[in-house]
Amino acid sequence: MNDERGFTLVELLVSLAILTIALSVLFGTISSALDRTRKSRDEAVAASLAQSLLARATVAPPVLGETYGTYANGFRWQLAVRPYGNAADAKAWHVSAYQMRATVLWPGGTRSLSALRLTPPPPKPQP
Repeated sequence: MNDERGFTLVELLVSLAILTIALSVLFGTISSALDRTRKSRDEAVAASLAQSLLARATVAPPVLGETYGTYANGFRWQLAVRPYGNAADAKAWHVSAYQMRATVLWPGGTRSLSALRLTPPPPKPQP
């Protein structure tokens, strides 16, 4: 009786090919999951930064126009403040209205938030 033990070269090559395919699928799945996680984290950071820009702009007196800057993490920001409504609205309303738009940009995308700010009208000069 011929009792040979072990595997043939063909069996070893087939098993290595199957292992290679399985590992490439596994690594592709892990890489895709890590990329989605990074994108989600960047979105959350950008949303938080945009909210903080709007919160800071509501505390300070409104400055019309656009301001720009860069955060330490490399994200860039833009804050645009414009009057809301037309001249007739401004006369009819008992408040001044401003539209604020905070935009945060990073290499993977852009996130913008808007808010409407109401402030008391400027005092009228006394005669």
